[in-house]
Amino acid sequence: MTVLPAAEWRERPGLRRIVAALRSDGGAVKIVGGAVRDTLLGLAVTDIDLATPLLPQEVTRRLGAADIKVIPTGIAHGTVTAIASGDHHEITTLRRDVETDGRRATIAFADDWR
Repeated sequence: MTVLPAAEWRERPGLRRIVAALRSDGGAVKIVGGAVRDTLLGLAVTDIDLATPLLPQEVTRRLGAADIKVIPTGIAHGTVTAIASGDHHEITTLRRDVETDGRRATIAFADDWR
């Protein structure tokens, strides 16, 4: 596993609140996507997405309990948007494609990071 170098965006208060809420009670969450790529390339990070094995309803419950606004962006595919300290972050439940026609997929939520 690669550990990201220290970066300003990792200390943003809104992101820290979201991560703390999702990690409470043993939950897991990881930074994914462009933030990882851009940090490794030394580029400015403008978009921070997260992934978790928590189901969307549990993500919503935990964030709500922490007074973090949640928008059900793509709930059918496990994605919600959390708004904290003015920042928007998409959080997606781990999933796998069960069936696909090359364009649309039927998904199942997963709890395995592999």
